[in-house]
Amino acid sequence: MKIFVVSGFLGAGKTTFIKSLAEHTGKEFAILENEYGEIGVDGDLLKESQADGEINVWELTEGCICCSMKGDFAASVLTIANTVDPEYLVIEPTGVGMLSNITAGLKQIEYERITLLAPVVIVDGRSFGQYLREYPEIYRDQICSAATVFVSKMEQAPPEERQLLGRRLKELNPDADIRTEHYSGMRKEEWLGLLRRRYDGTCFEENKAETTILPDTFSMNGICIESPERLILLLENLIHGQLGSIIRAKGCIRAGEQFIRFDVADGRYSITGADKADAGKAVFIGTDIRRQKIRRYFIKRRLSPQTSRKTVSVEKGYQLFWK
Repeated sequence: MKIFVVSGFLGAGKTTFIKSLAEHTGKEFAILENEYGEIGVDGDLLKESQADGEINVWELTEGCICCSMKGDFAASVLTIANTVDPEYLVIEPTGVGMLSNITAGLKQIEYERITLLAPVVIVDGRSFGQYLREYPEIYRDQICSAATVFVSKMEQAPPEERQLLGRRLKELNPDADIRTEHYSGMRKEEWLGLLRRRYDGTCFEENKAETTILPDTFSMNGICIESPERLILLLENLIHGQLGSIIRAKGCIRAGEQFIRFDVADGRYSITGADKADAGKAVFIGTDIRRQKIRRYFIKRRLSPQTSRKTVSVEKGYQLFWK
């Protein structure tokens, strides 16, 4: 799992940037959003904008992940990595969070399955001077701790005004990549470049030949499915390439009131009866596995009675919603 932190002061446009990131890269994302207050709003906007189901959104309110909630925050990131295992986890901290504290906490839990990417910060160009005067510690920390600084809300400003702002940002963070032109004009390769840069500045090397030879593995536990018909629909889509290039899949699950074992190989599938004790697990092997789409066929054992959405508790203050 690769962790990409998108920071920025209140109202800078972090959520809009994340929506653009998802639209331009086509990658599978999970988003952990830290709202400042008791009610989350931006999470609903992200869910509404991703009707195709390629994004999962977690929300945390009533606490800042860079201070009092950082213990629960780190534990929940580890839980997400070990249970859901998305390709990318995008973290949107509260606008008044200290980016240096957030990245320091994430570095403590980084290991071979979790990689921290170089963070970015979104800066509202119209409010730069005001916020730098009124909230100097937070504002400087966000800018100075980022690898890339994107300026927002300056599309209509004259070039000389953007250049002046760029110089001031460069004075605060000489090592950062300062982008005063709006990110909407970026090419897909530039967007993808943000997801290839590690925290230390090095980049992932793509080895297409190796990717072709070595398939990926995606496992699920504690699952069931609504009915045998729903399972057959899943298997049909698997063998027809709708959920990635799956070369092998097998599992034992409860389908409605029945317990079923399924097996997929050589473009065909089989279904047999199974023991109740073995039910609740599945594994998928292949390339370009559409994890999010596969997850949406299944139900976790715990369901929320207040909503038609399927939910999984990750840690106190967090919930994962599937539409």
